[in-house]
Amino acid sequence: MTEQEVFKIILPFLEGYTEGIYWDFKETLNDAASIIKDILAFSNSDYNGDSFIIVGVKETKLSGEKNNKIALSREDRIRLKTDSSNLYIPDKWDVCGISEAEILKLKGLSEQITQQIASNMLISIPKCEFIPIEINKSRWLYVIIIKKKPGVFICKQDLYDSRNPNKVVVKQGVVYVRVADTTFGADTSVASATECIRIWKNYIDWLESPLYEKQEIINE
Repeated sequence: MTEQEVFKIILPFLEGYTEGIYWDFKETLNDAASIIKDILAFSNSDYNGDSFIIVGVKETKLSGEKNNKIALSREDRIRLKTDSSNLYIPDKWDVCGISEAEILKLKGLSEQITQQIASNMLISIPKCEFIPIEINKSRWLYVIIIKKKPGVFICKQDLYDSRNPNKVVVKQGVVYVRVADTTFGADTSVASATECIRIWKNYIDWLESPLYEKQEIINE
C-alpha cells in the first residue's frame, strides 16, 4: 500500500474515540516481543481484513476526570464477542506523532520483528508491512499493517522482553486473539475455547479448499 492509501484507511480511527478489533494505537514501540504478541492476536482475529497498529498516537487524560465506560448488554457482548461487562472509552486520542530519529529506530525494530516472526512461528507465519507516514515537517506516524491470511498463528518458543530478560512476553503455544479492543491470551485473560475452535476450523477448512491447492501449485 502507498502512504496515501494507508492514511486514508486509518484517518477514521484517528478521529474516533476507541480502539477496535482491527486497529490499535501506540505512543511508541520499545520491544519486539510485545508487538509480535499483538501481531499474533490480530492475525488470529475473526476480522476478515487487514489490521493496523498505529504508532505515534497517545491517549490524553484530562486532569480530575475519570475515563468513561459504557455498560454492555448481553446482546452487545455477543455481537462484540467479549465477556467484558463494559466498553472502555478514552477521553480522546492525541495524534502526537514521532520524530524522524524515532522512525529510524522503528525501522530497525521492524527488522527484528520480521526476523523473529520468521524463525519462531510454529505453524503459520504472519505477513506484515511497515509504512511511515509524514503528518507534518517534523512528525510522523508509523503504521504496521498485519495482512489477513489463513493460518493458526502461535509461537514455538517463549519470547522475552528485551528490557527484562526474565519476563516472558509471548508464551510458547498460547493462542493470542484480538476480541473487540482487547488482546486475549495475555496475562490471565485466556482466549476462549470458542475462539480456539474457530481459528483451527477456519484453517482446516482452508487446507481442504481449492484455494489452498491452487496456492500449492503456484508455490511449486
